[in-house]
Amino acid sequence: MRHRPRILLPLLLASATLTATAGDNEKNISSRITAAKVFLQGAQVTRTANATIPAGNSTIVFTGLSQHLDPQSIQVTGKGSFTILSVNQRMNYLSESPKKKELDELQARMKKLDKDMANENAALAVWGNEEQLLGKNAGVGGQQNGVTLAQLTAVNDYIRERMKAVKAGQLAQQQKLADLQEEKSKLQQQIAQLQALGQRPTSEVVVEVTSPAATTAAFTLNYFAQQAAWVPAYDLRATSAGQPLQLLMKGEVTNNTGEDWDQAELSLSSGNPTLGGVMPTLAPWTIYAWQPRPVAASRMGAAPSAAYAKREADAELSEVVTVRSIASRGPAVDVNRQATTVEYAIATPFTVPSDGQPHTIAVQEHTLPASYTYYATPKLDKNAFLYARTTGWEDLALLSGDANVFFEGTYVGKSYLQLDTPKDTLDISLGRDKGVVVERVKRKASNEKALIGGKRTATIGWDISVRNTKAAAIALELRDQYPLSPQGEIEVKLTDGGGAEVDKDKGLLTWKLNLAPKETKKAGFAYTVKYPKDMPVVLE
Repeated sequence: MRHRPRILLPLLLASATLTATAGDNEKNISSRITAAKVFLQGAQVTRTANATIPAGNSTIVFTGLSQHLDPQSIQVTGKGSFTILSVNQRMNYLSESPKKKELDELQARMKKLDKDMANENAALAVWGNEEQLLGKNAGVGGQQNGVTLAQLTAVNDYIRERMKAVKAGQLAQQQKLADLQEEKSKLQQQIAQLQALGQRPTSEVVVEVTSPAATTAAFTLNYFAQQAAWVPAYDLRATSAGQPLQLLMKGEVTNNTGEDWDQAELSLSSGNPTLGGVMPTLAPWTIYAWQPRPVAASRMGAAPSAAYAKREADAELSEVVTVRSIASRGPAVDVNRQATTVEYAIATPFTVPSDGQPHTIAVQEHTLPASYTYYATPKLDKNAFLYARTTGWEDLALLSGDANVFFEGTYVGKSYLQLDTPKDTLDISLGRDKGVVVERVKRKASNEKALIGGKRTATIGWDISVRNTKAAAIALELRDQYPLSPQGEIEVKLTDGGGAEVDKDKGLLTWKLNLAPKETKKAGFAYTVKYPKDMPVVLE
């Protein structure tokens, strides 16, 4: 038979369940995870293994694989003078947990700890018995005749010293027991965590091969496992106003596949294979007239029909969007923009244990030019907020995610970078700045109410002052509002805009102020409201 220099044949023929030991003609081989491509949901795992294949037909079994692997995603390739005939997947419910050795070690430590605690409790009991014995002997002077004062003094001194030693011994034993109990509590928590992972079943991939002669084979196994994910996160740092922003992108990787990724080549992909790739199609849409529930049925307490209940439930549905609200440079990362996804390849091998906990990986760091502006809305908050505005982030292949914000070396709080909207400017809040003082005071002289005919007219005014106590000049955008009336019987008129930019459709007032160091500027506005005298109206 002619030798083939290389075989590349991904196959998947069937899936079975293993309830007994492997046959005599099967050869189990151990493989190592060399790479993992983590998606927003799920991961593609790559394993490699070497094996010696005899002449003729033989069966190679990859053992200890994740129980969560997708059988349809299995690919097996090989190098050597052999042919891959079939690839099957099956479950092994008899395999031991990969954490069993660690669990056995912890349980052995727990057994020794229980023995040590028993010894310390026994020593504490001995001290207690001696304390009782000393208490009984304290009455020797009253029970015996002919005891001299010197003898009685000596006995009392002895009992006193022994009682001191007993109390010291008891305290020492109690401290030892407390330390042992604390260690035991930590061991119990760790054991509980490992036991929660439990003895999981594992997958096995069975590969049928044939070879004209004994040969050495190198296998590569790829498959997709769902119990893994990653989410982007960021650190945003501004050393001072006027300086560029430092943006560090991180990936929080979670692995719960049952397999530890030990020093594996990691890459993070913006794709999500679990969503599927089939384009949805539109079905015919028929509109029906909505029929309100009969009043009689409502009064009688009759249950509405299922169709009506569904219509009401659909009418109440609204879209809900849920978002999740290292100062060092990250490792070298290759950013690959593919047709539909972006992939970040981490150059340094990384270990992610299968513990279901997020593990943070630094991905890439960027320096972004930024302009800084203060904003204040004293009606809602008397503090001024500093915002950094940056552009050019669209070319950085970033994804939306939570951000930790730092300003002047101090943690400011959390923010969220919404990067999936079509805008070229990104505004980032850097928190409150106590160096800018804002006050909003109601104008007493303008608070007048006049009654003319059947209507009442009220005039409301506000004075706003802004002081820059900082040593540098700042730009501040001041915002306020006046009311709008949706009812014809209530009339609202802005009588004094105070030089603000007025948005009449929204009733918004905006002042753009430049303040020199230690400078104070004032703004203000007033409006009148005319309404029926018997109508309760909120004027401010």
